[in-house]
Amino acid sequence: MNLIVDIGNTRTKYAVFDEGDWVECGLGLPEVYDLATSYRKNGKAVNLILSSTGAISAEVRERLREVSTFFCEVSSEIPLPIRLGYDTPKTLGVDRIAGCVGGAFLFPGRELLVIDSGTAITYDFVSADGEFRGGNISPGLGIRFRALNEFTASLPLVKCSMEHGYVGKNTHDAILNGVMNGILFEVRGYIDELLRNNPFAVVIITGGGSEYLKKNLKRTVFFEDKLVITGLNRILEYQKTVNYT
Repeated sequence: MNLIVDIGNTRTKYAVFDEGDWVECGLGLPEVYDLATSYRKNGKAVNLILSSTGAISAEVRERLREVSTFFCEVSSEIPLPIRLGYDTPKTLGVDRIAGCVGGAFLFPGRELLVIDSGTAITYDFVSADGEFRGGNISPGLGIRFRALNEFTASLPLVKCSMEHGYVGKNTHDAILNGVMNGILFEVRGYIDELLRNNPFAVVIITGGGSEYLKKNLKRTVFFEDKLVITGLNRILEYQKTVNYT
């Protein structure tokens, strides 16, 4: 079985795949250790891939090695199922790599725009022949609301809301409408520009902010909340092939 471990800035997520099928997911490093140990005690191989957006201790990395049968860690320096056409691959986030690998796996031979709406919004482009061509990074919803409050003298901190209008008649609504519509128009702009040049391209959206886009975007796109873990599982499968042959 494949165990995907994604260590973020505030929490650790894990997911289990068996023969290519998603089985379960959860939170917490102790849970990862217990799960891997349990599988190995029952005679199952544990193929583990580690993805981290920040620094992790050598102790954590070594413990994950100990509880796994096969271990690898995502970076731009390991063999990948896609090519990285990026000037500074070492600065490329592993979550962006995994999202693009997941997209290329789900839609092989198609030009892709992968949008990940989270703390930041990333727009990544993959060619039909599997090359990561680069992308852009933009502030997410929370950052935009906080920036207006923190970098001005009088604007209040407004909370995100799915219910908003087009023209604000007061400061609260002006901020709410401005941020929510700004995100929406920005995403639509990227999609429309891509499809104008390549009408057969595929747009995939993932991330915690995708629910708002799903409700309001009104474009033909694919929403996939497991895109990053699908990509990590694909990288793990690729690493097993590279290391076992």
